[in-house]
Amino acid sequence: MQIFADCNMQIKSMSVRYFIFLAIIIRQYAKGKHSQTFNNPGYFKIGGMLSDGDSEAFFNETIDNLNFASQYVNKGVTYGHVVIAMDSNPIRTALNVCKFLIAQKVYAIIVSHPPVGELSPAAVSYTSGFYHIPVIGISSRDSAFSDKNIHVSFLRTVPPYSHQADVWVELLKYFNYMKVIFIHSSDTDGRSLLGRFQSTSQILEDDMEVKIQVENVIEFEPGLSNFKSELLLLKSAQSRVYLMYASAEDAEIIFKNAAELNMTGAGYVWLVTEQALNSNNVPEGVLGLKLINVTNEKSHIKDSLYVLVSALREMNQTESITEAPQDCDNSGLIWETGKKLFEYVRQQTLENGATGRVAFDDNGDRIYAEYDVVNSRLSNKFVSVGQYYYSSESSKMKLIVNDSIIIWPGKIKNKPEGFLIPTHLKVLTVEEKPFVYVRKATGMKCEVEEVLCPNYKSNKGKWIKTN
Repeated sequence: MQIFADCNMQIKSMSVRYFIFLAIIIRQYAKGKHSQTFNNPGYFKIGGMLSDGDSEAFFNETIDNLNFASQYVNKGVTYGHVVIAMDSNPIRTALNVCKFLIAQKVYAIIVSHPPVGELSPAAVSYTSGFYHIPVIGISSRDSAFSDKNIHVSFLRTVPPYSHQADVWVELLKYFNYMKVIFIHSSDTDGRSLLGRFQSTSQILEDDMEVKIQVENVIEFEPGLSNFKSELLLLKSAQSRVYLMYASAEDAEIIFKNAAELNMTGAGYVWLVTEQALNSNNVPEGVLGLKLINVTNEKSHIKDSLYVLVSALREMNQTESITEAPQDCDNSGLIWETGKKLFEYVRQQTLENGATGRVAFDDNGDRIYAEYDVVNSRLSNKFVSVGQYYYSSESSKMKLIVNDSIIIWPGKIKNKPEGFLIPTHLKVLTVEEKPFVYVRKATGMKCEVEEVLCPNYKSNKGKWIKTN
C-alpha cells in the first residue's frame, strides 16, 4: 500500500513538471508567433535640430554608440541620424523640417534652441504635429508647450517655468510662511505659475493645520516702465512675503521701485523665479531657483535619445510600426504610429539619466527635475543655500536648506517674521452690561460667591431700587 502511494505521488509530481514545461513551451511559441505577425522596419532614423556643431557631433556619436547597446536596441534594429542647425527664423525652420528631416523619414526629432530668438522650437512642434511625429525639446520651457491641443506631439526633458511653484510651496512650508503676496506678469507662464501654485498649495493643505493664504495677487502687463503705484498698495498689506514671476527686464523695474520704497530691506522676503534672477539689480537677500543641468545640452541630448530608443524598443515588440511620413505635401495624413510612439515615450522612466530621474507627466512635461535654491549677494552673485532633489530612498522629491548661510534682506541673519507687526494701535472700550445670575434675596445673608446687588437697599425688610 505504501509503495502504491509513493508511486502515485511520483506520477503527480511528474505531471506537474510536465504541465509547467508545456506551459513554458506554449508561451515561448506564442511570443515568437506574436513577434512574427509584425513586419516592422529594421532601420529607424532620428532627426535633430540643435544649437551648434558640438551638439550635432555629440548627437550623431550617441546614436552610433546606442547601436551597440543591446540593453536599448533590439537585435536586427539599427538607428540612423540626420541633424541640422537650428535657424532663428521660425519660417525657415518650418521649411527646413520638411526639406531636411521629414523628407528623410525621421521617426522623431530632438530640438534645442537657436542662438537668438525663441519661436523656432514652436515652429518645429507645429510642423511635426501635423503628422504626429514626436518632438522632444531639450531647452524650451514656455508653459504654452504643455497645451496638447496645440503642441500635440511635443515632450521635453526640461520642466516648464510654472513647475517652480512646487518648490515655492515646499519653501513656504519649510520657513512657515503662511500668508503671501503673489506678483506675476499677465502672460501664459505667469498665469500658469499662479494656477499651479494654488492647486499645489491646496493639495499640501490636506496635511497641514495652517493653510497657505494668498493675501493679494498683483498682475501686470509685460513691458513695465513703473511699478510704484502697485507696490504702494502692498505696503498696507499684512504679508511681507512676496512671490514674483517676471522677466529679467520687468524684474529690474520692480526691484528698482521696491528699493526706492524701502521694500527690499529688513523684514521683507522676496522669493522669485529663474528669469527674475537674470536682472541686473537683484537685491541682496533674495531667494530664487535655478534648474540644475539647464545649460548642459549634451546631457539632455543623451537622456532624450535613451528615452526615445527605449520607447521604440518596447513598441517594436508589441505594435505594428509603419514607415514615417516622407513629405509635407499631404497635411491631412495622420501617422498612427507617431501617435502611439508619443504615448510610449511619455510612459518611459529613465532612473539614472545624465540629468537625473527622467519621466513625463500627462502633458509630456519633465517631472522630477531638480533645482538649486540660491541666495543673492552683492554685485549679482548667488550662493547655493539648498536643493530640491529626487530621493531614491523615499521615491519622491525632497527639499534641504542650509539656514545658517542665508542672508535675508537688510543683511539680516535671522529669518524674518514675514508679516507686518502693527505699531500704531487704538484702544477701544465697548460698554456692555455684565451677565449675572439673579435671585430674590430672602434676607441680608448671601451664599458663597454671591454679593448683594448694589442697585437695591433694604428698608424695613423690603428691597427698594436706589435709582
